[in-house]
Amino acid sequence: MFTYEDNVNSIEYALKELDKSISNIFVYTDIKKFNKPITVIQGLNDKDLIRTILRELKKKIGTGGTFKNGMIILQGNHQEYVKKYLMTNNIMIE
Repeated sequence: MFTYEDNVNSIEYALKELDKSISNIFVYTDIKKFNKPITVIQGLNDKDLIRTILRELKKKIGTGGTFKNGMIILQGNHQEYVKKYLMTNNIMIE
């Protein structure tokens, strides 16, 4: 599967492990308490991949976020940026 030289926390490793044919990824926005928007990414199966993507998105967007119940939840309305990020890294196809 991988050798110790592979960086398990890198986005390149996560992309190798992702099988695009079996995953249906959904990106949508929702309104939560006090009329605050959130962006939800749903449909990713590998927990290591989810953690890597969450870390990368939080750094690039500069927002808070978490992983709950198999979903990535980001604070704010970042739907377009997240879709663009996932498509440029070949994680999601339109």
